[in-house]
Order: sequence, then structure tokens, then C-alpha cells
Amino acid sequence: MTDLLKVHKATPSRRTVVEQTRYRLYLNDLRMDFGQACGYCADEDILADPSTFHIDHFAPKRHFPALELAYANLVYACRFCNISKSDHWIGSDPTVPNNGSEGFVDPCSGNYDDHVGRDPGGRIVGKTALGRYIVRRLRLDLIRHELLWRARKARALRDDIEALIEEYRARGRPTPEYASLLVRFYDLTKSIEDYEFRAVPR
Repeated sequence: MTDLLKVHKATPSRRTVVEQTRYRLYLNDLRMDFGQACGYCADEDILADPSTFHIDHFAPKRHFPALELAYANLVYACRFCNISKSDHWIGSDPTVPNNGSEGFVDPCSGNYDDHVGRDPGGRIVGKTALGRYIVRRLRLDLIRHELLWRARKARALRDDIEALIEEYRARGRPTPEYASLLVRFYDLTKSIEDYEFRAVPR
């Protein structure tokens, strides 16, 4: 499985932040530290209703209430991953998240990508027994995660197309037929995304 892609564009990293009296007050800090994307599936919040992104307690606060306000224990998570993970934990020690084949890996630990990855089509798969457990437990193989990854790739491709269109315009040359198709594709996808932005409550 060496040809698998990383789940995240960049590994999330928690900063040292000002301590808060309620964990929900960490939401903006977590959003920044996790690159505006779910720590588990990397779905971005750019087109999402803000209420669909939660704060997950990596070691569940139900089992470890002393960690409720510990920033190092918090994960910016989409509701799909947060609800799937819920209060599940394999043992009684908050510092032992897995036993090698069951449990979880902190997305900020640096070895998350050793266990899960994306196939060339964007589907999240487990690389190891532990990775396969994480995929099953968090339902990372949901088609939505694959489609949202493809949508991000399409937006990046559209940005490349925009650069080509602007280059043709800057040269003042007639737009060839295939470039006209690119212009139409760009305009259509941009209008769809503009509608999506307007449709999401802010």
C-alpha cells in the first residue's frame, strides 16, 4: 500500500493556547490548528454549516472528565466522525489510545498516516490492522469523504484552468475552441460554488 496518498494535506499541530473555562471556547483555535478540516477524515469546513463541525475529546470526557479542558486532548472533527467515534475507548488509561490493532491514533501525533491513507480515487483505507479498525469505527469509508476529496481536487484543477484562461486573455489572442470549453467549465463550476457559499448559513 505504498502508493496511498496522505489523508491530510498537512499534519495538524496543536499550538499552546490561552486556557479557557469551557472547551467549546477552543473552537476557533482548533479550527486554525487543524487547517479548517476534520482531524480524522480531513473534510474541509469551507462549504459546511459551522454547526456540522464539533470538538471531539480524543480520550472521551465521559471516561476521563479531568481532560475535558485539556487542549492537547481536543480534535476539530466533522459531525460524522465525532458521532461515529462517540465515547468509544479501548481501555482505562487515557494515555494509551490503542493496543496496536484496536483503538485510535491522535491525528496530531505524526503517525496517523502510518495507519490510514487514501487510494488514488480518494477513498480512505486502512494500511494496518489498527488503520482498518479506525476506518471501520469512524466510518471513514463513507462515500461522502471520497466525494468531498474529489471536489477539492476539482477546485484546484479549476484554479489551474483559470490561470490558463487569464494567460490567453493577457496575450490578446483569439480563444481556441478547447479554451472556450475551459471557460464554460470554469464559469459553470464557479457559479455552482458561489451558490453553495450563499446557501451555507454563516
